[in-house]
Amino acid sequence: MSSLANIYQDIRQMGVTLMPFPIGFADAATLEMDGRYCVFLDFDQFDTMADYTAALAHEAGHCATGATHSVHSPYQLVAQHEYRANRWQYERYLPFHYLQSLMREGCTEPWQLAEATGWPERTIRAALHYYTECRGLSFTCP
Repeated sequence: MSSLANIYQDIRQMGVTLMPFPIGFADAATLEMDGRYCVFLDFDQFDTMADYTAALAHEAGHCATGATHSVHSPYQLVAQHEYRANRWQYERYLPFHYLQSLMREGCTEPWQLAEATGWPERTIRAALHYYTECRGLSFTCP
């Protein structure tokens, strides 16, 4: 559905700065200051381009939704912000109708969807969980 170029285009349109930085504790992190965003990326943490793509899309979700918090924020707030970023990522780059059309074409297993889309299997599984468990949608064909 979407390529890395689409994610870069979204980031550019949002005015987000991308910065390579050896974070150490995470593969990527987003900082916001005065309404401007910077995404720091630790390239040593990515094993595949799919992992990089998923991390960048997730960070774009933080920027698009404004879901950032201070380092010392309560866990509940952090979890809410992570959920918002993930939700934006799935709806933007792995929309329900797209996954459903791939399933109709025979890609019914998460690993098959991962191969077909170029996303990591764990991201596909998380998106499927979001659509079925959080949104109550069904991928079964009528």
